[in-house]
Amino acid sequence: MPVPHAKALSPARRPGRLLIACTTVLLIVGPTAAAPAIAADSVSYDFESPSRKLPFIAINGFGRSSSGPRPGGRPGQAARVNIPNDGRSSKSELVIKNLDSGSHRFSFADYLPGDWQERDLDTIVAQWFSTQDDGGGIKPVVALSVHGGDWQLKVHWMSHGEIQEAVIPLGAARLGHWNRWTFDITWSSADRPGSIAVMRDGVAVGSHQGANNYHRGDPPHFRIGAYRPNWRPGKGPSKRAGASEAVLFLDDIAITSTTAGARPDALPTAPGGAASPSKSPALAPGPTPTGPPSASSSTPAGEAPVGGAAALAGGAFVLLRRRDATGSPRGGLRRSRT
Repeated sequence: MPVPHAKALSPARRPGRLLIACTTVLLIVGPTAAAPAIAADSVSYDFESPSRKLPFIAINGFGRSSSGPRPGGRPGQAARVNIPNDGRSSKSELVIKNLDSGSHRFSFADYLPGDWQERDLDTIVAQWFSTQDDGGGIKPVVALSVHGGDWQLKVHWMSHGEIQEAVIPLGAARLGHWNRWTFDITWSSADRPGSIAVMRDGVAVGSHQGANNYHRGDPPHFRIGAYRPNWRPGKGPSKRAGASEAVLFLDDIAITSTTAGARPDALPTAPGGAASPSKSPALAPGPTPTGPPSASSSTPAGEAPVGGAAALAGGAFVLLRRRDATGSPRGGLRRSRT
């Protein structure tokens, strides 16, 4: 079959055709390159629509989870969780499971009301929990808590059959203020170190390098809400003496699969929130763990990581989620007990 004659482009027309070709390639390749950031376990919740399927809610005792107007002067809806001091209640959490054991960015906002009571005991507001093979109770692998008037992060791992712990201070807790958190986590394995990088309000406040997992049981799942371990009935009444109920608000939860070693976009560390690196014992040789966050522009909670075509696709994912919720009245959260 004769080959059709290819018409040569004049020099004057070549730049225009080249620009069109490059634009077409970008449009095709861009979403494809960003696809890994929108994996099956990437989810978001903004509490604006009753038609939006919400996470499972775990309540111990008579805690409550509901939704209503956002405090702090900003319009919109937020989730409200509370734990009464009744001798039986200790937690009210939203639970997001089915996450893999790779790397994720966890973004969310929380709000401690102005009448929050400072206690020298932990109130866990977010935790990553690994259900063990025997189903037995064990400390969360990572837990964000308010202790006294400060934020802190606890990281746990196993060494020679014993649980090890690192406590990382994250700065003073501000009452009546929406905290925007971002956790970039790569889970460790038996032969590969992991990493955790933490930002609050766009500022790097802490990090951990090395083991951050028990390397057994299910991959860590995410729990967010309020949990007071020392209010469990078996702990006795002394831990509850003089304490008011725990009430806090949650919003803009987003979980995005990321590439191992991804670095969060962070502003320079602010006074009172100095980044506190922590290290667990070295594991067998493996990929180099994530270093401290770099200085750059901040990423608002609820958005995918910024970076070329990946940012476009990740942003579209979140926007589509929010567009589905537009214009619908807000209903209450589901309630379950465990």
